[in-house]
Amino acid sequence: MNALRIGKPDLKLVAIVSAAVIVAIMLATSSAYASPANFDIMAKPLEAVKSLDVLETKIVSVDNSSITVIGEDDEEISLLAKGKWIIISDEIIPKTGWVDAMRYVNESEAVVVMATITRGNETHYICLGLKQGEVMMFRPILLKVYAAGHRHTKTYMGPRGELVEKGKNYMVLENDGRRVIASTRGKWIEAGGGEVTWSDVADEFHVGDTVRLFCHNILVMRKEFSDVFGIDAFIWGYSGAIIDLTSGTALSRA
Repeated sequence: MNALRIGKPDLKLVAIVSAAVIVAIMLATSSAYASPANFDIMAKPLEAVKSLDVLETKIVSVDNSSITVIGEDDEEISLLAKGKWIIISDEIIPKTGWVDAMRYVNESEAVVVMATITRGNETHYICLGLKQGEVMMFRPILLKVYAAGHRHTKTYMGPRGELVEKGKNYMVLENDGRRVIASTRGKWIEAGGGEVTWSDVADEFHVGDTVRLFCHNILVMRKEFSDVFGIDAFIWGYSGAIIDLTSGTALSRA
């Protein structure tokens, strides 16, 4: 087992990305409204974070409020897990409570992001994120902690890359070794056709194709995040199109 200590996050860097940006990401993958008030308490007390650790560990138990992992010295550590989570598996599931999120976690090896929080004379251990097999999950606050910057334009940006993975409401593109996950939820107009959803046309986008996205928002993540979760950026907000440059399939926002 290996533990990598990241240390206390730089609060000046954390302040780059506002809570509104995190809300926007949640909304981009959900048909329901997500207000900041619904986020768990971990969205606020960054000044209380003593350290962040990334643990290559084993989860030995999971319950309605916590997970228990094996620490550096083979001791068992209970990590608080209650609150809201973003889950990425075969689909992006935002603002999910832990009681539902825990169904994606099992007692086996995992990479866990753990925060140590000190309040007064008390020390608490909090699970902020984990990756286990094909499932990754993290609290919204982890996006804020690990964000390198938010790029927004009123016109559009046009990143392109190789399609390497498709989900029920997202796609993953890779360019020069960096991976971005792009939301595809909502209704689209297919060129030469009518109104569609991503599930209607996903089979027309093939792994290995070159895809270009015309988007308004890119949240770029720090290396510490991509080292754990394999995601370098999040993309959302379209008024332009998604174009498969290999097959010619083109979608514009309905």
